[in-house]
Amino acid sequence: MSFHKLLTIVIAIISININANVNEGIKSILSIDGYIQTSKSITDNDWGFIPDIVSSFDYSETSINEVLFIKNNLGLKYKQSNFTLDLVRPIHPKSVNLTADSKLIETILILNNSSSISISYKEQIADTQSINCYTFSSLTIGFCDEAQIKITNSKDKYKQLNGNMLMLLDGKNEELKFSYTKAVDLLLLDEYFIYFAVSENKFDWLSPIEELTTGFISNLRYGGSTIGELVTNEIKRLPQRDTWLFYKLGFNLSKRIPIFNHFDIFYEADLVLVESSDYRTYQNINNHNIKINTGVNIHNNNFELLIFGTLYKNNLFGYEDISFNQRSEHHFSSNYGSLNMTLKYNF
Repeated sequence: MSFHKLLTIVIAIISININANVNEGIKSILSIDGYIQTSKSITDNDWGFIPDIVSSFDYSETSINEVLFIKNNLGLKYKQSNFTLDLVRPIHPKSVNLTADSKLIETILILNNSSSISISYKEQIADTQSINCYTFSSLTIGFCDEAQIKITNSKDKYKQLNGNMLMLLDGKNEELKFSYTKAVDLLLLDEYFIYFAVSENKFDWLSPIEELTTGFISNLRYGGSTIGELVTNEIKRLPQRDTWLFYKLGFNLSKRIPIFNHFDIFYEADLVLVESSDYRTYQNINNHNIKINTGVNIHNNNFELLIFGTLYKNNLFGYEDISFNQRSEHHFSSNYGSLNMTLKYNF
């Protein structure tokens, strides 16, 4: 056999082996488990079939898109959500709309067939809120028809108010969470997980009302108090500009119960304990919350449809930090509920 024929055969064998290894490698790479899901949660104060919620919380909606990839013992989850909350008040600002977008990324290490640990980072940023009128006790300041005082200021820092806006508010939070999950086979429990999280909260606001706390106008009297006193007292209720932290310790239990083919009922209970640091309490705040999900899971092949309700004991405290500050803290001892739907594809 000539050298060239021998070389050709060797190259052919090597090529076959390389191609086989490449194909196996591609198959191995593409062998990824996980899911893709989209969810929607809605709360409407006009509904009569959910527990009474804070009267000023008129409508809320949350949209979530989530994807999870698992390869061998490693997982990667990405979640994007949009949270909106519309408030209606008897005094100015009579209508307040909060919109916040969040992004979460989580890495998961699967320890064995029944347990895993994970670490996640979430960033949530609120759209700037614009307020054109604000009522301080019985004194309304701003640019609405009911305003007793209209104020503008020529300082550079107030230029973005455009001379027709009283106040701008911004909010942001970042959360780092560590979790341990364990699957079990008990009568009332399929899975539990324990988590610890630290949430850093930042708010800021801009308004020329600060200029009314000193000077000639601050000494003018209105309704038995000076304008300076009225404004100073209300400023204490505005979100603090200094960063504060929430430390959270949570426990979550869940169970899925088959009823008949392709139809299950499920429940999930979550308890979170919250400790604040550097938060200046205006009146009082809670130190815990409880959330309960319960509903049905309709499934066929790789698809799942979940329809369920959620009840919170203390509003959204500990779960939607962007909605909590000195202005809203008095609402966070009331129940809160929502109706939810999730469509999920497992692969």
